[in-house]
Amino acid sequence: MPDSTLAATIVVDMLQYLEARGLPSVVIARRCGIDLPMPLETDARVPGRQVERLWAAAVEATGDELVGLHMAEDYSPGTLDILGYVVLSCRIIGDVLDRLSRYVRVLNDGLRVTIVCEGAITYCRPSFITSIDNYLLRRPTEAIDALFGGIARELRRLASTPLLAQEVWLRRPHPGDDAHAGYERVLGAPVRYGMPEDRFILPTSHLAERVRSANPMLLATFEQHADALIAALDRPASRSHQVTQVLVQRLKGSVPPLSEVARELAMSDRNLQRALRNDGTSYQKLLDDVRRDLALRHLSAPGTSASQVGFLLGFSEPSAFHRAFRRWTGKAPGAYRAAT
Repeated sequence: MPDSTLAATIVVDMLQYLEARGLPSVVIARRCGIDLPMPLETDARVPGRQVERLWAAAVEATGDELVGLHMAEDYSPGTLDILGYVVLSCRIIGDVLDRLSRYVRVLNDGLRVTIVCEGAITYCRPSFITSIDNYLLRRPTEAIDALFGGIARELRRLASTPLLAQEVWLRRPHPGDDAHAGYERVLGAPVRYGMPEDRFILPTSHLAERVRSANPMLLATFEQHADALIAALDRPASRSHQVTQVLVQRLKGSVPPLSEVARELAMSDRNLQRALRNDGTSYQKLLDDVRRDLALRHLSAPGTSASQVGFLLGFSEPSAFHRAFRRWTGKAPGAYRAAT
């Protein structure tokens, strides 16, 4: 059975957290069987079994049973990798949660997050993949603490007015008064223990809150590629050109449906489809062309990985991006980058 894996950026951040507290991160990593290549490779992953040992070592070394929660308070923006870029590109908090649900597997392929709306409340519900050797099935506590702590931090940071959870459910038993106070401080909400599932619960009204970009520098590389593609386009006033411009600007973690593009161009869906036919093309063809051009540009940049680029361009699975890239170029993404 294959092992779950995590983005190496997460492990690096965990080790940096320990190092900043005077703990020998190199020794701890070696003890856990972790040997990260330096400089860090763009597609580097760490087996879940090693991360499981790292969590145990972190709790032991720090004496902190809430170390996952406290790491979430202190993580570097770079830890989120491409998800951080996508989050900062979102318009509203509802989009942030949607992207979290879509892309959390990039960070940890054994974890899924479902967003459930039930009237006045919405909650994030994590679950674990059972078809792989998934350490989360054995040791979920620190990962859930880190996930919920990260969501709480981003809700405070991304909106113009800091947003708070309404309540948090945890399956773990009550950890004692001191730890309980720590949970409520970091999560910013009442916490209930021994619940049937883990939930991060917030008012549905929070979903419509607008996102302010906290660090535009994180967007720079991919934005430059998109801007360069727009600048390279011919300038005729055709509908196909206008659709291409919209797609280049909107391909940030999800594919805008034709209806959304039509609204932006003040057209009906049918009229837009007819205009594209008159231009000898279609919405799907333009989408494919834009994805191809952006993929080639993004992969030519140092430090970008195929998984990052695929999810950025709205592919639901890495395998779907790999198939499309082979169709475009006749090569796998890694082979293309090595040849450039």
